[in-house]
Amino acid sequence: MILKSIRLKNFRKFKDSYVEFPDGVTGVVGLNGVGKSTLFEAVAWTLYGSVAARTSTEQIKREDAASSEPCRVELDFIFDDDAYHVVREMSGKNLSASGSATVNGKLVVNGAEGLSKFIQKKLGMDWKSFYTSIFAKQKELNTLSSMNPSERRQLILRMLGINAVDEIISQIRSDIKEKKNLIETLAGNLVDEHGQNKILAFKKEIERQQEKQKERMHRMEEQKKHHQKIQKEFLNIKKDCETKKITYEKLLKESGQLEEKKSIFEKKQRVENDIRSLEKTLHERKESLEKLKKNLLLVKNLDKELQDFDKQQEKNTSSIQTLIQKKQQNVTLAARIGEEIKELTAKKRSIEKMGPQAKCPTCERILGDQQKKLIVTFTEDIEKKNHETHRLNEEQNKLQIEYDRFSREKQALQKKNMFLRSRAVEREKSQSTIRHTTAEMEREKQQLEQKKKDLKTLGVVDFDEKQYKLIRIQVNDCYKLYQGTLEKLDEIKEKQQKITIELKEQEGEKKLIDQQIKTYEQNIEDQQRLEKKLENERTEAQHYSMLSEVMESFRTYLISQIRPMLSAHASELFDELTDGKYSQIELDEDYDLLIYDHGVAYTIERFSGGEEDLANLCIRLAISEIITERAGSVFQFVILDEIFGSQDQIRKQNIIKTLNGFSSKFKQIFLITHVEDIKHFTEHTMMISEDETGISSIKIE
Repeated sequence: MILKSIRLKNFRKFKDSYVEFPDGVTGVVGLNGVGKSTLFEAVAWTLYGSVAARTSTEQIKREDAASSEPCRVELDFIFDDDAYHVVREMSGKNLSASGSATVNGKLVVNGAEGLSKFIQKKLGMDWKSFYTSIFAKQKELNTLSSMNPSERRQLILRMLGINAVDEIISQIRSDIKEKKNLIETLAGNLVDEHGQNKILAFKKEIERQQEKQKERMHRMEEQKKHHQKIQKEFLNIKKDCETKKITYEKLLKESGQLEEKKSIFEKKQRVENDIRSLEKTLHERKESLEKLKKNLLLVKNLDKELQDFDKQQEKNTSSIQTLIQKKQQNVTLAARIGEEIKELTAKKRSIEKMGPQAKCPTCERILGDQQKKLIVTFTEDIEKKNHETHRLNEEQNKLQIEYDRFSREKQALQKKNMFLRSRAVEREKSQSTIRHTTAEMEREKQQLEQKKKDLKTLGVVDFDEKQYKLIRIQVNDCYKLYQGTLEKLDEIKEKQQKITIELKEQEGEKKLIDQQIKTYEQNIEDQQRLEKKLENERTEAQHYSMLSEVMESFRTYLISQIRPMLSAHASELFDELTDGKYSQIELDEDYDLLIYDHGVAYTIERFSGGEEDLANLCIRLAISEIITERAGSVFQFVILDEIFGSQDQIRKQNIIKTLNGFSSKFKQIFLITHVEDIKHFTEHTMMISEDETGISSIKIE
C-alpha cells in the first residue's frame, strides 16, 4: 500500500488542504500542536471511521466550521497495483456519516459502515493492527523501555498479533467449559428428581393410563344404554305435547279472532267519545273567541293614544333639559360674580389700609384724593355685582318652580306610560290568543271530520262479551295442560342432556388419556434424541480438547520463533545506525533488551539514553517490518512520530541515512518531528504551519 494524496476539508485544524505524498524519506515538520500527527490520523479515519480517531466524533470537525459545511477527507493510494479513491464525510448538524470507495474509477462500496468493512476485508486487518503496523511513536518506544519484562512481552506479542491466538485458545476453553456444562445438563435431564431413568418411568405411566382407559370404556357403555331408555320416554312425551299444542293453538286462534272484534268495538267507542269531546271543545272555543274580539274593540284607538303620549313625553323631556341647562348657566354665572365680589372687596380693603400718603401699587404715585375715588368706585362695583347676584337668585327660583312643575308632569306621564303599555301587552296577548284559538279550531274541525269518517268506516260491530270471556277461560285451561306437558318434556330433556354431557366428559377424558399416552410416547422419543445428543456432545468435547492442545502447541511454536526473528531484524538495523559499534541486540527469554558490546551481552541500563532510545526504535521498526513481511508487504510505508528523543545530531543523520536504505522494505517513510533541522537530511520536507486564526496548512519543500 502506497499513499498518493490526501485532501482535508474541515478536519481538525485543516480547513481545506491538499498534499501529494512523495516516495522516500519525508520529514513532516512543524511546531507542536499544528496538526502533524493529525494528517496521518486523517488517513486512518478515512479508512476505518470514528473508531480510529483519538477523540469523540463531535471533536473531529473543525471547531469554527459552519454547520452547513461538511467534514470531508479524500484519500488516494495504490494497493495490489489497483488505484483506490476513498472518501469519508460527516455532514449536517447531526454529523451524519457517509463514505464511498472507487477502485480504478469504478464505485465498489457506498456508505460509511460498508466502507469500513470493505477496507478491513481488503487490507486484512482492523484499525488497531493498522496503527501497530505503520505507526511508531516516541511514547510507545519509552513504554517498551519502562515496562517490566512481563508487560513488555505481552505488548510485543499483542503488536505481532499473537493475542489473536490467545483469544482463539480462550474461546476454545470457553467452548469446552460450555460443552461440559451442557453435557451435565443433558445428563441431568435424562433422569427424574429421584434419579430414575425417565424413559422407564414414562413406559410405566403409559401402562397405568391404558388400564384407566379400559375402565373408562366400560362406564361409557353403561351410560349409552341408559341414554337409549330415556330417548324412548322422550319420544312418547313429545308426541303427547304436540297433540296438546294443536288443541291450544286452535283455541288461541279463535280467541284471537274475538280479540280483534273486541279491539274494533273498543276503537269505535273511543272514536264516538272523541267526536263528542271535539264538538264540546269547539263550542267552548267559539264563545271564548267572541269575548276576545269584544275586548279588542275597547282598545281600537290605543295606537293613536300611544303616538300622542310619545309626543307629549318628548316635549316634557325637552323642556326639562332646557331648564337644567339654564339653571346650570345661572349657577356658573353666580359663582363667577361671587369671585369678582371677593376680588373687589379685597382690593377695597387694601386701598383703605394704605391711606392717602401711600404709593399706588401700579404707577407708584402718591394716592392722595385718588384713594377716596378708588374706594367709591370699588363700592359701586360691589353693589352692582350684589344686585346682579340677587337678580340671578330670583331667576333661579323661578326656573326651579318651572322645573318642579315639569318633573311632576313627567311622573304623571310615566304612570300613564305604564298604563298604556300594559293595555298594549293585553291587546297583543288577546290577538295572539285569537290567532292560536282560530288555528286550534281549524285543526279540531279537521279532526272532527276525520273522526266522523273513521266512525262511518268502522260501521256496525258485532261483539259478544260473554262468548269472549268463555273462550279466554278455555285458552287458559288448555295452556296449563300444554305447559305441564312441556315441563315433563323439559325434565326428560334435562336428563337426556345430563347423560349426553356425561358421555362427552367421558369421551373428553378418554381423549385426554390418549393424548397423555401420546405425550409420554413423545417424551420417550425426546429422551432418546437427548441421549443421542449427549453422545454427540461428548464426542465434540473430546474434539475441542484435542484442538485446545494443538493451539497451545502452535502458540508455543510462534512465541519461540518471535524472539530470534525480532532480534535478527533489530540487530541489522542497530548495526547500521551505530556504524557497526554494536553489531547485535536481542530479547532474552524474559524479554529484557540486551546489547552486545565486543561479543558480551549487557542490559540496556548500561548504555546512554540515546543508545537506549535507538535500541527501542530498532525493536519497534523490526516489529513493523515483521508484520509487513508476514502480510505479504501490504504496507510499503511507515510513520515515525517524534522518534529522535535524546539522539544527537550524528545519530539523527545515521537514523535518516539508514531509513533511506529501507526503500526495499518501505517505499515511503514519514518522520514527524518539531525539529526543523531535520529537513536538511531528508529527501522531502512537508511543512505544516498554523495561521493567526488557528487554521493549519501543508506545504511541500
